[in-house]
Amino acid sequence: MPGNSPMSSLTKAIVESITQPLLVLDGGLRVEAANRAFLQQFEVEPAETLGRLVYDLGNGQWNIAGLRRLLEEVLSEDGTVVDYRVEHEFESIGERVMLVNGNRLRREDTTDTILLAITDITERERLRFELEGQKEFAEKLIDSVRESLVVLGWDLRVHSANESFYTRFAVTREETEGRLIYELGNRQWDIPRLRLLLEEILPKENSFDDYEMEHEFESIGKRTMLLNGRRLDHMNLVLLAIRDITDQRKQEFRQQTLMGELQHRVKNILSLVRALAIQTRKRSRGLDDFFTAYEARIGALARVQDLLVMNPTGTVHLQEIVRPELEAVGAEYGRNFTSEGPLVSLPAREAQAMAMTIHELTTNAAKYGALRTDNGRVEIRWRTDRRNDRTYLTLEWWERGVRIDELTPTPGFGSRVIEQSLPHMLGGRAELIFNPDGVACRLEFPLPARARESYDG
Repeated sequence: MPGNSPMSSLTKAIVESITQPLLVLDGGLRVEAANRAFLQQFEVEPAETLGRLVYDLGNGQWNIAGLRRLLEEVLSEDGTVVDYRVEHEFESIGERVMLVNGNRLRREDTTDTILLAITDITERERLRFELEGQKEFAEKLIDSVRESLVVLGWDLRVHSANESFYTRFAVTREETEGRLIYELGNRQWDIPRLRLLLEEILPKENSFDDYEMEHEFESIGKRTMLLNGRRLDHMNLVLLAIRDITDQRKQEFRQQTLMGELQHRVKNILSLVRALAIQTRKRSRGLDDFFTAYEARIGALARVQDLLVMNPTGTVHLQEIVRPELEAVGAEYGRNFTSEGPLVSLPAREAQAMAMTIHELTTNAAKYGALRTDNGRVEIRWRTDRRNDRTYLTLEWWERGVRIDELTPTPGFGSRVIEQSLPHMLGGRAELIFNPDGVACRLEFPLPARARESYDG
């Protein structure tokens, strides 16, 4: 400090003892004193600092617009400034962010003295910016995750949650943040297994993975979830990840059911194929006769399987069985045969049995009955009716325009399928009548629930 003021030595000692950069300026804004912290922080020497105009310091690097406003406007009016922010690019030390605190000391015996305390917050600002960036990144990352994420405090109150959580579980941010997790959704999250995970397992193990839990929520129904949890000890937080696998478990159950049905269906088909081979062999006069009959019967069975595979419901319309069988032997709808009845969908078992029956009736009609002559005609009609809370299907087959020999035909494999196998498989009745003017057949059996649900008639 210049002069012999009694305060000079004391002031200098105070300035030097403070680790924060300090400048003492006179009324003309020339440097009276600069402590060691200032010289080191801004890499300047005492000789190029003391007695010089503050704007000339560091080869003019302190000629800062913000500093000019502070010294010439703010301090001249208010006398005191707190945390005035100044940003500047210095040649020697790069860009710095500073908080300047200033006091103008007005004295009667001399010019005013200005005390400037400078806090370099460059590193603090950089860390704050990085933390804000990391926080923004974490928030956006959490929101982009399809799984529901909830951040809990040590007291298990919700700090935050991502949009997936709010959307999937039908809750709002306002009714979620700050509340105990068990209180969410009108206490729908007060789940014993969740308490076990958060209060007993997590404190001991610090984490848990893929813990499956089922719960019935009032707003969204029954859900199946996989829970993953992590303790963030350095932040005193708990991260809870919730993956809704309800649809996945339903799909897995459907696949298991379909596999079971497929295995059962394959077993039945193989049994039917074996029975067809045995019965056809018994009734065949030779190898060629066997192959002809067996190939036709396997073809009828295959056509039904194709229909079942193409239909996602696993059922076949009765009309889709009747017409292809008759057309397969050359019959034309309207000329050689007619068929009419309500829309009835048959599951695999009933469809297979009906296909074999229609095939045998058609084969017999082509060989011995109405379809062996141009004048012959086949009429097929079916209907449904309710009896004792069950729906029954009745199908009637008439052959017209052909005479049958007076001797009763010897029952063959086709007759056996119609009169014995079909009633046994479907729990109904079958009647095959050889009238003088053609064969008549009447089938009757109860429809299973799946067929009744798709029945329209």
